[in-house]
Amino acid sequence: MSRRAFLTGSVSGAAILVLSACTTGAPAPTGSPTPAATGTPSPTPTPTPGATVVPAAFRRSSWTDDPYALGATSHLTPGTSDADRRLLGTPLDDRLFFAGEAVAGALGGTVYGARQSGFDVAAQVAEVAGADERIAVIGAGIAGATAARSLADRGYDVVVVEARGRVGGRVHSVHDDDWPYPVELGVGLLGGPDAVALEAALALARVRTRPLDDTVEVRTSDGTVDSLGDAAGRLDQAASWAAARATTSDADTGTSVADALAGSGADQVSTLPGSDGVSDADRLALVLDDLLPARWGAGADDLAVATLGDDPALDLLPTGATLVTGGLSGFVSGLLDGLDVLRDSNVVRVQYGDRGVGLRLATGESLSVDRAVSTIPLGVLKTGVPEFSPELPSTHADAIEALGVGDREVLWLRFDEAFWSTQATVWAVLDEDAPYRLFVNLMPATGAPVLVALTGGDAATEVGALDDDAAVAAAMRSLAPYLDLVAAGSPAPTDGPTPDPTS
Repeated sequence: MSRRAFLTGSVSGAAILVLSACTTGAPAPTGSPTPAATGTPSPTPTPTPGATVVPAAFRRSSWTDDPYALGATSHLTPGTSDADRRLLGTPLDDRLFFAGEAVAGALGGTVYGARQSGFDVAAQVAEVAGADERIAVIGAGIAGATAARSLADRGYDVVVVEARGRVGGRVHSVHDDDWPYPVELGVGLLGGPDAVALEAALALARVRTRPLDDTVEVRTSDGTVDSLGDAAGRLDQAASWAAARATTSDADTGTSVADALAGSGADQVSTLPGSDGVSDADRLALVLDDLLPARWGAGADDLAVATLGDDPALDLLPTGATLVTGGLSGFVSGLLDGLDVLRDSNVVRVQYGDRGVGLRLATGESLSVDRAVSTIPLGVLKTGVPEFSPELPSTHADAIEALGVGDREVLWLRFDEAFWSTQATVWAVLDEDAPYRLFVNLMPATGAPVLVALTGGDAATEVGALDDDAAVAAAMRSLAPYLDLVAAGSPAPTDGPTPDPTS
């Protein structure tokens, strides 16, 4: 049975039991639509010890349905490069400026790039703006908040216009007494050398974080411990082939990951199952269909190989990451302290010219400023809203059309006690029928029995079409390989630290 068949048709016995028991879980974030589940569940079989495990609370993101995001992140598509991001970020008439992860020529598609773009755009504005000018920043995400604070510190009169009733944008920390620390429905795991600057800023702001270790465990559908083999390394092979080809010819630097795999021969793997019933093709499929999209928001056909960077196999899994446990939204809010922030103010028209910039809000109100910084997400710009007058030049319009919008979602699950039989932090499921195939176990780092399921691309779209109960049921069914049948219903392991929400 394929994953799609599972999601839209029958549900396993373990999932049915979860479905019937998890309806009292924590609700999804308010303001996000709840799609209807499809298909008819099969009859409930006789309960088994493992099937009685249910989450005490859950939270899930829905960035693709969020009208002020319409996607979780941007990415390079075949035929595009970082030059397209820079074109999209080019100021217009020294009046209208752009920031955000989509325009970050370096670190594009990341929270680090978004933050850096806020610093960069503030410097651009300061080069041309007079000392007494009023500057509007559209969007109170991390890019907008960084830009606003940097401009205010330079002495400008800054007003921030935010469509939502909250600040943070695609940074969204949910504080709830049901959880030992804030749930991060947007960015919550920081990793790699690019994270150093943000981690340092969080430390200065006294936002708590916890380091995660780099242990990984891969299991097959029957719970057998397996591995990725050389599947992840094949991304390195494809990236190296594409990089060498770009430097020795006039070849398109926007080659897709799929084309680079084929051109380098990295996609040539055995389909013969080993003694564990898993083939090298199965392992590569896990990397391409689930791990790659969970990291970058798109699959191998839609993602430019240049997106992968210098060491894609190392960046593929959230190993050795830092978990934000003090609420990343609070860091963004802190940047806006003392500034004029207009919440629930959706900009529907931007008019710019020699005399300044005029903003029309959905409420019918207008705002006039000397210059404006737009941090409107790429997914929203693709819809043609807001309306720009004059229209955006072809350089900007073409970049908006060409760059891709990625789908990445998270599902947080909290349990009263740990039911799993491993202390590994990162789990991968070698089962093509599992709706969720990548989990992060937060218990070793925090002492709390919390798991986070990560999905992206088509997998995120498929589980996103499920209602909350069905999504949790699908996650529990996916966790079956890690289920400790002996310990189910017994006290949780005690070798992790004691949860301490204040540390």
